[in-house]
Amino acid sequence: MWIYGDAQRAGKTHDLATRIAGTLDHLRAYPQGIVRHAEIVRAFVDASELIQGLIDAAFHQRGFDAETPEQERLTGLLFDLAKTVESSWRTGFVDQDVPAALVSAMADFARDQPGEVTTRSAEGYSIYALYPETYLEAARASGLGADTIVIGIRSIGLSLSCLVAAALNAQAPISLRPTGDPFTRRIEADPQLLKAVLARGEAPIAIVDEGPGLSGSSFLAVADWLEGGGVERDRIHFFPSHGGEPGGQASPEHRQRWQVAPRNTGDFDVTFLHEGRLQEWITDLLGPLDCPLQDLSWGKWKGQSDASPVDARLERRKFLAHTSDGSFLSKFAGLGSEGQRKFDVAKTLFAAGFAVEPIATLHGMIVERWIDSEPLTDSYDRAALLDTLVRYLALRATLPAHNEGASLTLLADVATFNAGQAFGEEAAESVRRLTKDAATMQRLVHPVDTDNRLHQWEWRVSANSQLIKMDALDHSSAHDLVGCQDIAWDIAGAIVEHDLTATESSLLISQVVSLRDRTIERDLVDLLVPCYLGFQIGLWSMALDAAADGHKPALHHLLDCYKLRLQSLT
Repeated sequence: MWIYGDAQRAGKTHDLATRIAGTLDHLRAYPQGIVRHAEIVRAFVDASELIQGLIDAAFHQRGFDAETPEQERLTGLLFDLAKTVESSWRTGFVDQDVPAALVSAMADFARDQPGEVTTRSAEGYSIYALYPETYLEAARASGLGADTIVIGIRSIGLSLSCLVAAALNAQAPISLRPTGDPFTRRIEADPQLLKAVLARGEAPIAIVDEGPGLSGSSFLAVADWLEGGGVERDRIHFFPSHGGEPGGQASPEHRQRWQVAPRNTGDFDVTFLHEGRLQEWITDLLGPLDCPLQDLSWGKWKGQSDASPVDARLERRKFLAHTSDGSFLSKFAGLGSEGQRKFDVAKTLFAAGFAVEPIATLHGMIVERWIDSEPLTDSYDRAALLDTLVRYLALRATLPAHNEGASLTLLADVATFNAGQAFGEEAAESVRRLTKDAATMQRLVHPVDTDNRLHQWEWRVSANSQLIKMDALDHSSAHDLVGCQDIAWDIAGAIVEHDLTATESSLLISQVVSLRDRTIERDLVDLLVPCYLGFQIGLWSMALDAAADGHKPALHHLLDCYKLRLQSLT
């Protein structure tokens, strides 16, 4: 199945660098402690995306990795920021002063940057609750010393390797971008780069990245590159983001290599839960808790009576806190400026009556008020549902796009492929025919910050019968290829997920148009319906493959519904 992708953002390098410099310059305005630490991490994460984008642009221009003076300067800036994160964390938020030289260097860097850069949000920092502090803890527990040679795997591995090097008091890392087939990565690098590593003697080598994924081939490509140059295998240590094995695409040789390699892994639960840090921070924000935090991650928030489909891969970390002032949900929204952007969207949705009240941001999490609610069912008043959908989509149509979503051609290709994989060539041909005008209709697309999750179970009914949209902040920046789309994409999603009739669909479109005074072509919606179905078929087919037995019946039923809807279009 085909669902994954990296939504890109193009921006002026000067503007991005100026924002980071501004964050550093205003740190003293924040109280000492977790709040200021979160701002330091915000600057670090934003800088990691910008600097990785600049280094990768040079890599793609050359076609191979090389240690250039400019790359050393960029890595040095990020390394200095990593050392500031490390100092704040190691001292329990006592030493949170950013060196004046670093603030000045970042300001100078911002002034010197012309042109544009393409960046990608690091999924670990924005989606998977991968916290920098877990790598600091992993490095501290590794037993490695300051002589360690640290290598980061771009993209996110560049910043993670800076953290490991900072915690070890080692030299600034080098970074590599594995290339080629995702399951058989290889390293393309200037031979002088390997010679520079070998010239540093018999020191241990730390390879740092997120993962391993389906094959672990990025980690192992770097290990193969080193061993091919004569590095002894027992010198190589891996710093992954989890303690699991590579997935099913790993070669037998690489799987065996992984199993015997020294691995040093940080852990969110140990770092933030078992040692009580998260509960302490939430208590400082909300006041004393009536009982320990309740973990509602991986879909546990839905409750035993809710039989809606669950895909744990898509669920964020969530924690429920009970206080004398009520209950509050803390859910991961993203480190860096991504978390703040989502908080601003949450405030907009709450002000319009579509979401619960957001209280604050807390080091990558949004804290919001918890309300008792029930799942939306077919018994809910149909006219009221349609009215809510109209008003909600009209509001979403005003939210600016924050990335470059997939083109109509790509969405059509994905839908065709997934339909064929799930239901055979006849289904693929049907989708191909229904989406044949994708390229010519691209001119009708005006991307906004779409919801991308209009499913019935994503709505809850409050005690006063108000519809509340859940998880409305994340899915246009999820680790899939959809990204920000025309509001017609969400209209297509509403049509499918709420089984709207032709009359209801026409009413939905016309009323969204009247509220926002913008054109929404019915032909575009009609093209996006099979695109939407094809993407959802791929998404939930993969969820089915990974699901526990208790969740499979609901997923089978959902896929059957998508199949019937697709057949009805032909």
